[in-house]
Amino acid sequence: MTTEPLKKQILAVSLPLFIEHGYKKVTYKQIADAVGISKSLLQYHYPQKSQLMEDLMNVNFNQWLKTIPEGELYTRLTAFLLMFFDFISANKAVNGLMTEIIANNELFNAFMTFFSKWLTDNNFVQRDDNKVKAALLFAISGGLQLYRFKDSLMVPVEQVTQTIMSTLLNIVGKSSQLIDTTFKNAENLYQQLRPEGWQLVY
Repeated sequence: MTTEPLKKQILAVSLPLFIEHGYKKVTYKQIADAVGISKSLLQYHYPQKSQLMEDLMNVNFNQWLKTIPEGELYTRLTAFLLMFFDFISANKAVNGLMTEIIANNELFNAFMTFFSKWLTDNNFVQRDDNKVKAALLFAISGGLQLYRFKDSLMVPVEQVTQTIMSTLLNIVGKSSQLIDTTFKNAENLYQQLRPEGWQLVY
C-alpha cells in the first residue's frame, strides 16, 4: 500500500479509537493492530501520536470550512467558531475528546500550533501580521479554557465564541459598531447553517 492510502487508513482507524477511549489511553499498538500494520511502520509515518491528531484536525477543519460561505473575514471566522463549539458540545464523545485536548498540555500546544497554521493557510491571518495572529491565539487560548469550564461556570456555549471574537476585535482596534455588526451577521449565518450541521471526516 502506498503512503497516502495508508495514512488515510490510519486516520480512519484512529479517530474512532480516540473518541471511544480517549487520546491518552489509545496506544500505537492498538492503532497498528486495527490497521493491520506493524507498530514500527505506524511510528515511521507518525513519530509522535500528536501528529495523528493534527492530521485529523486538519482534515475536519478544512471540510467544515467549506460549509461557511465566502464573505467578510471576521464574520466567517465568527460563524465557524459558533458552528465548531455547537458541534463539539452537542456530541458527547467529541466533547470528551476536545476537553481532553484542552486539559493536556502536549495536546493543547499541538492544537494551538495547528490552529495558528490553519488560520494562516486559510487567509484568516496574514503571515506577517503578527499583531492579529498574537491577538487571535490569545483569544482562542482563553476561549478554549472557558469552554472547558463552561458547565461549572454556567456559561452558554455561544458566549465562548462571543468572548473569543470580542477579545480579538477589541485588541486589533475594531469599533463597537463593527463588532456588533460582525456578531449579527455571523449569528444569521450560523442559524442558516446549523440545521445541516457538521459531521466528522476520517
